[in-house]
Amino acid sequence: MTTMRALVYDRYGPPEQVLRLEQMPRPQPGPGEVLVRVHAASVNSWDWDRLVGRPLGRIDAPFRPPFRILGADIAGIVEAIGPDVTTLAIGDAVFGDLTAGKWGGFADYVCAPARTLALKPETLSFQHAAALPQAGLLAHEALKLRPGLGAGQRVLVVGAGGGAGLFAVQMARATGAAVTGVDRGLKGPAVLAHGADHFIDHQRDDFSRSGARYDFVIDMVGSQTVFGYRRALAEGGTLALVGGSLGRILQVVALGNLVGRARQQRMGLAIYQPKTADLDHLAALATAGVITPVIDSVFPLEQGAAALRRIGGGDHVGKIIVEMTA
Repeated sequence: MTTMRALVYDRYGPPEQVLRLEQMPRPQPGPGEVLVRVHAASVNSWDWDRLVGRPLGRIDAPFRPPFRILGADIAGIVEAIGPDVTTLAIGDAVFGDLTAGKWGGFADYVCAPARTLALKPETLSFQHAAALPQAGLLAHEALKLRPGLGAGQRVLVVGAGGGAGLFAVQMARATGAAVTGVDRGLKGPAVLAHGADHFIDHQRDDFSRSGARYDFVIDMVGSQTVFGYRRALAEGGTLALVGGSLGRILQVVALGNLVGRARQQRMGLAIYQPKTADLDHLAALATAGVITPVIDSVFPLEQGAAALRRIGGGDHVGKIIVEMTA
C-alpha cells in the first residue's frame, strides 16, 4: 500500500471543525530519517495549542499551521531507512518525539529523524511507549533544575494529574523527597496513587497563599505570577516552569530570578531537545518500575478529533492515546 490515512488540518480552530481523515501518499525517508509504521501516538497539550492556534502554539506560524499533521509522540516499527542511518534497522520497534522534525504522528506512517528515536523495550506496549517521550522528557528536564533533590526536601508539582505531571510526581518521589500534587480535585486519587504524599485541589485552595513553603516547585501549567512563586518557595528554593501562557513564560524569564534574589530563589524553564540517550534513560526508568505511564483513554485514528477534544477539556488523567488500527 503506497497510501496512508492521516488526520490533517489546514487552519487553526476547534477539532470538530478543522480536523479530517484523509488518504495521502506514504512519505519516503530522507537522509538521517527512518519510515515508521505508527502503532500508537499520544496527545500532548502542545498538539492542542498548535490545533487551535494559541499564541505560543502559532508563534512560528501566525496565519496557518506550519504542517498538516499533528502528533509528536509515537511508537511503531521501522519500515524503511534513509541514507546515513546506522543506529536503527528495518523491523526495529521504536518510540520517540518528533518535535525536532515535522511532527506527523497522527497517521499510519511517519518519517522521523533517527536521532529522535530509541528502541522500545519489549516489556512496554506500543501504547505505553507512546506515552513516554514528551511528557517524560519534560519531567526529567525539570528535575535537572534541582540537583541533589532528595530526602528532607519538599516538592510541589502543579498540574500533577496530567502526563508530564504524573511522571514528575513519580520521579520526585523516587529521590526520597516529600511530594505534594496540585490539580483539579477529580485527579487527586490518581496523583496520590502514583506517589504524592499530599494533594491540593486548586479549584478550592491557592497553594501560594497557604503559608506552606517548598524547596522545589514544578509547574506544568504556569499557574502563578513570579510573586506567587516567590511566596510558595522556601529560601534557596527552585522553580521549574514547564508550560503556561507565553506571557507567563516571558515573565518568569525576565523577572523570576530578580524577584527571588533576596531569598536566593531561582526560577527557570524546563526546555529539552529530544535525543536517543534521554529516551533510553526514560525506557530504563520505565522497565525498572521507577515510572509507570498512566493511560487515560485510547481513541482510534478516525476518532482523533475526540482525542484532541479530550485534552482540550483538561479532565484527563495521564496520557491520551491515538491508536492506528488499520
